[in-house]
Amino acid sequence: MRPPSPPSSQRLSTIRVAKKPYHYHPMLPPQKRRGIALVMAMITLAILTVTLADMQQTTLASFLAATTERDRLRAEFMAKSGLNLTRLLVAQEPVIRNAVTPTYQLFLGRPPPQLPVWAYADLVFRPFCKYSESIESGLGSSLLLGAEGLGETHAECEILAFAENSRINLNDPLFFDGDRARTSVAMQFFALMGGYQSPSPFDPLFEGLDPDGQHSTRQDIVSALIDWWDYDTERTNFDPGGAKVTVGGPEEDIYLRFDDPYRPKNAPFDSLEEIRLIRGIGDDFWATFIEPDPEHPERRLVTIYGSGSVNPNEAPPQVLLARVCSVLTDQSLCTDPMEAARFIQLITTLRMLAPIPFFSSGSDFLTFLEGGGGPRDLYPMLLSFLGQDNPLLFKPVRIRPEQRQTLEPLLVTGAKILSINVTGRSGRAVVKLKTVMNFHERWTPPPPNAGTMPGLGIFYYYRIE
Repeated sequence: MRPPSPPSSQRLSTIRVAKKPYHYHPMLPPQKRRGIALVMAMITLAILTVTLADMQQTTLASFLAATTERDRLRAEFMAKSGLNLTRLLVAQEPVIRNAVTPTYQLFLGRPPPQLPVWAYADLVFRPFCKYSESIESGLGSSLLLGAEGLGETHAECEILAFAENSRINLNDPLFFDGDRARTSVAMQFFALMGGYQSPSPFDPLFEGLDPDGQHSTRQDIVSALIDWWDYDTERTNFDPGGAKVTVGGPEEDIYLRFDDPYRPKNAPFDSLEEIRLIRGIGDDFWATFIEPDPEHPERRLVTIYGSGSVNPNEAPPQVLLARVCSVLTDQSLCTDPMEAARFIQLITTLRMLAPIPFFSSGSDFLTFLEGGGGPRDLYPMLLSFLGQDNPLLFKPVRIRPEQRQTLEPLLVTGAKILSINVTGRSGRAVVKLKTVMNFHERWTPPPPNAGTMPGLGIFYYYRIE
């Protein structure tokens, strides 16, 4: 016989008791026990994502570092290749000069001077420095494609070379000593600053106080410059009217009154930036006379690697004017700013129209200044082309025999010390190689060594940036 059914309330309690084991968890309440697997999966994915991102970042950083180092190495060796090729070109200049001598003599009636082949190094070696660009432009493509060992290097270089004796030397001259060295530097620098012009366009630079709160005249700056590199401790006194220097009194007094005092070096300059330590030389002075354009060092007007002589075929017209006016102080070319402007404009125009060396010797340049010479000399040719009253022509100067005797050794038509700056590029890496090379045949190694100048020159200065 079937037992009677319990009341409805008891049946509901029995059902609930029967379902309770399916919901039972010893730690979590019933409303929080759903979705735990999804949370654990999301946490796992987050951990994996962070781990993979860290691995990717580490791997990418290592890859970029390796790529940058590879490109930097390519750029450095490309720059060194450009330097060595330029040195080789300079060593082969006599051979090139012999090849062009007949043509040069045909037009100018005299043998050519040293050719500035270094100025064209970037163009000559473009197939080596920029192979892909040369192929695309068709520059000797038939020869380049078949050249053995010449091909894509995944790097390129730019070469800039110029002669240091085409600038005014401010350092202790290589082949001058004593008062002759001091006077040579003083007269050139004073003339470069417009000291013999009246009025000079540079006068405002010397009317106020200098960056150190002192009043520095042209003579003060010239004297301080010489005191920096001469070996004595006595002050140099420069007399531009008498074209001489004297010494007397301590040279360090002015420097000891600065807020940050120091003493003159009493040794030659080691770098161009060292000139900033000279009294009276601030940013305006530096941008006017020392380095007008830091991005284009070939436009620099001064050097610390010169011998005191200037190359009239390459020197900027302002430098030529300063070198000439250091001796011809009473000529209109040196005293009249308008005559000086005509000279500068004429030389600049000539080099733009015909970039060739016009002067075979210093005597040729002095003849040009005097307006003399034969029909194939420069001034008579310009006179026949432009006419007697052309405002572009400057008034010829008068050079006395003793002045010519002084000037001729100070004008040379060859370059023995060259700055060769090569920039190598590969990818994003840029390496700049700055050097100063000495090719002077009078060089000898320091004792006790013996020898002669190597064909590819020796390094005066070497820096990798």
